Amino acid sequence: MRPGFHTLQPTKGLGGNVLLRIINLVFMFTVVVGAVAVYDMKMSTEHLNDRVSELQRQIEKEREDIRWYKAQWSALNQPSRLQGVVDRYNSYLQLEPLGAEQITTLDALPMKPVQLEPAAHDSMGGYAGALPAVR
Repeated sequence: MRPGFHTLQPTKGLGGNVLLRIINLVFMFTVVVGAVAVYDMKMSTEHLNDRVSELQRQIEKEREDIRWYKAQWSALNQPSRLQGVVDRYNSYLQLEPLGAEQITTLDALPMKPVQLEPAAHDSMGGYAGALPAVR
């Protein structure tokens, strides 16, 4: 052994064997803790994969529902069907054909006036009823 270098070498006495046993126990404990951590990561990953699969099934079901609703919308908006509905209920609805003068832009429409007046004298326990309500 070179001077100035110290190594852990078991001695013939009881002290060296105890040190090696403690180091072995620490390493074994570290291995067990690592194995438990890896197992926990594996289980959480499997749980997340199950959740992703469930969400993908739900997304596909929603897409299928959207396709069905679009097909229903197309069937309900067929001009021949709508004309039949108008003919059947025209006496009740009193619909008239759309004229070109009825089509405009949003900018051409007048603004709705805002009327601020207090609500009826019904108070809500004296808390909110004290403030004027906007209609």
